[in-house]
Amino acid sequence: MAASESGVSSLSRENNWRKNLILQLQERNKRQTYCFADLISLHNRLFENVNTLRGENIQLTISNETLRREAASGTPGLSVNADLEARLLKQAEELATLHRRKGEHTQQIVDINNKLQEMMKELQAKEISLAESVELNANLRLEISKCLNRERELEGVNQMLKDEHQALQLAESFSSPTAFLMHTILKFGKRQAKMQKELEDAARDTRPISPDRSSLKEGISGLPTAVPTKVSVTFTAHDGEVYAVKWSPVERMLATGGADRKVKLWNISKGAAENKGILVGSNAGVMCVDFDSTGTLILGASNDYASRVWTVSDFRLKVSRKACMQLIFLEFTTNDVILLCNTVLLILLPKYNLFEFEY
Repeated sequence: MAASESGVSSLSRENNWRKNLILQLQERNKRQTYCFADLISLHNRLFENVNTLRGENIQLTISNETLRREAASGTPGLSVNADLEARLLKQAEELATLHRRKGEHTQQIVDINNKLQEMMKELQAKEISLAESVELNANLRLEISKCLNRERELEGVNQMLKDEHQALQLAESFSSPTAFLMHTILKFGKRQAKMQKELEDAARDTRPISPDRSSLKEGISGLPTAVPTKVSVTFTAHDGEVYAVKWSPVERMLATGGADRKVKLWNISKGAAENKGILVGSNAGVMCVDFDSTGTLILGASNDYASRVWTVSDFRLKVSRKACMQLIFLEFTTNDVILLCNTVLLILLPKYNLFEFEY
């Protein structure tokens, strides 16, 4: 039973194979003869006309021989001979006409065959031209893709050169790297001295605070201020020591950095602290944090000798660079990042290209 089923299946596959082959041959024949259908039809009609004329010629020849025999066997009258000669003459003229038409038809067949061969040659030439055009198109597409890749590479190089040019312009605005360093140190030294003076003035002010001042939510212009004595919000920020804090310049958000190698963002409102996100990626305790002027980026420096930049919106790490061995000062300014190390002043531009100035 299994042998019979296998034989039937093999026979069906063979029949399917033959049917597919026949269908493919018919389809190819139809596709190749479609352009020359008119020529083939005319060619067939000409052959039919030739065959018809050949049959008529044979019939006329038979009739002519019959008449000749009748004329040779009998002695008909002069009128009968005249009729026979007239018929013979007429048949001879018809025969000549048929031969002439046969020659014309033969010439037409030759012309049609020549035209068919010319069209076949033209078709082959067009197919060759089409193949060349397709190959050329593929090569052009490949060149276009290479040019696009090259354009992207050049754009990246151009952006890097722009950043380097910006850094050079920033460095050339001072007479030397030492002058730039002294200017930066002087600027932040003045700020630190001002804050120290304000703290000393506040510590020397020992005047008591009236009870009704605690009800004021905002200070009144012109009245003296004092050191705060009441804690507004207390919360546990990190698993360990807290090394750095910084307020956002655009909203009530606080950034903290601690020994647990994390930077945390807090929303301080309504007397409570709500954790907004945790920025990870540091390999040691975070010692300094700072926001940019727009509040969209936050910079942190840790004890693994690296500085990192995160985005505030999605808490993603944008850049991580090992800058120096011992960090003295860090600030995220309007146009760049300034890192003051033990022996090197580092400037990190917005596109995160690093430039060093030794002092």
